Amino acid sequence: MFQAESYTQQEGIGEVPAFLRLGRIRIYSVLGVPPNTLGANNDYALREDGAAGANTTLYHKEANVWNACTL
Repeated sequence: MFQAESYTQQEGIGEVPAFLRLGRIRIYSVLGVPPNTLGANNDYALREDGAAGANTTLYHKEANVWNACTL
């Protein structure tokens, strides 16, 4: 069951991307390919300027590297 205390939200400030935390996972909103310094393994990034046909809209971080997900 979803509990209010299990998530937090932060809005983007300047160059800092916005993120939504769901338990231990964060979902970032980014422009361009997310840098490997952003986030932790098992986080996700939604690319605002990505093209769905090119599989550049959703990224998953594995082994400290962001990988484009096939949609």
